[in-house]
Amino acid sequence: MKNYPILINEFTDYVISFYNDKNGIYPIASINKIKSAVNKFIETKPLSEFHFDSFDRETVRCILQPSHSIFI
Repeated sequence: MKNYPILINEFTDYVISFYNDKNGIYPIASINKIKSAVNKFIETKPLSEFHFDSFDRETVRCILQPSHSIFI
């Protein structure tokens, strides 16, 4: 059985490391905005359907910056 609270925390840290506006690889949002976007993303489907990988991270980016959506 997966430990979803740990997976969600690790995924949130992963996304923050990419997108935080202080020292992220792609500095586009504050930590609070990133956490909010991750929460919105997590609410979109059952936890068992998440992989907590780079594809999921990119979907969070699309929530943060909808004008840069990979689905447009």
